[in-house]
Amino acid sequence: MYRFTNDYSEGAHPSILEAMTATNLEGNFGYGCDPHCEHAAALIRQKIGRPDADVHFFVGGTQTNATCICAFLRPHEAAIAAHSGHICVHETGAVEATGHKCIAMPAAPGGKLTPELVRQAVAAHPDEHMVKPRLVYVSNT
Repeated sequence: MYRFTNDYSEGAHPSILEAMTATNLEGNFGYGCDPHCEHAAALIRQKIGRPDADVHFFVGGTQTNATCICAFLRPHEAAIAAHSGHICVHETGAVEATGHKCIAMPAAPGGKLTPELVRQAVAAHPDEHMVKPRLVYVSNT
């Protein structure tokens, strides 16, 4: 079964553990400056057919969410999420620290953010004195 609870609650596949054990004593540089990340980046460039692509790795979901939301939104725009959504509960203010607002909507049964809830969030921000809802964040689909 696949579970997408978060990026830190599941174990690793045995083949990943085997590869980590085999390379454990290599003493690689961090921050993506090692032969393994370079190889992974080359595989990604090959798969997308763009040998000139820049490939960057993030260390976790919080950094990924904050960076992407900051890139996707202009300073006056906000992300809509279920009140139980990861960016509203587990990101410890990382999105807000970039200057963007998380509009937390009461979730429908099962924690779902419905189209009607998105419409309500948009309707609740009608003028230029409020952040503009621009992105819908879906977590744990």
